[in-house]
Amino acid sequence: MWKNLKGYFIVEEEEKPARAKSTLPDKRSEVKQTAAATNPAPAAPHPTTTGGKVADKFVEVLLQAMERANLPGFDYLEYKKALQNLEKMNFDEGMRFQTAYAAAQSMGVTPAQLTDSAAHYLSALKVEQDKFAAAMQKQQDEQVGSKQEELKRLDGLVAEQETKIKQLQEQIEKTRARQQQLQQTIGESQGKIQSTAADFQKTYATIAGSITADIEKMQQYLK
Repeated sequence: MWKNLKGYFIVEEEEKPARAKSTLPDKRSEVKQTAAATNPAPAAPHPTTTGGKVADKFVEVLLQAMERANLPGFDYLEYKKALQNLEKMNFDEGMRFQTAYAAAQSMGVTPAQLTDSAAHYLSALKVEQDKFAAAMQKQQDEQVGSKQEELKRLDGLVAEQETKIKQLQEQIEKTRARQQQLQQTIGESQGKIQSTAADFQKTYATIAGSITADIEKMQQYLK
């Protein structure tokens, strides 16, 4: 199922024709506000990202987490699917959100229930983000921290060996070669970690940003 979810949240970079506003009367604009007012969805800040790209491996991890957290019945995911199906229709944004809500309303689903379920999936994504951050910190400690300590130790060893230039020249050269190797390894490790972290953050921000934007639009249109 996660592969189907991907199409709901990951928008491919492409030119899209402008969508004309629907001339249909907005009969669904008078959706009841009571449930939404008494059970507002928790506020969620827009995720931010600094570079990186949406990576399929992280798309799979995050969407599988959402799939595992899938709630029974008609909830945000089903609503999101309905919204996607309406993309082909010549509706404006408000009409799409209200039209998709009509099916949910027929099953007794309220706007508050939709926004609450969307927040539920944001929470599931946050769990994965925390797990990822812990894994990145562990890699940082194991792949970079220990090597930096070794590099400091080698700096001191070089200083001692240089006092015996003639006798220890060969050993000094071996040690310096090891220093260069460690510096290169540290650079490569840091580059990989930063690239991986950037890819995850970009993926997380894209999916979570889509959900957050939908929550705001549901709060705007589903009243």
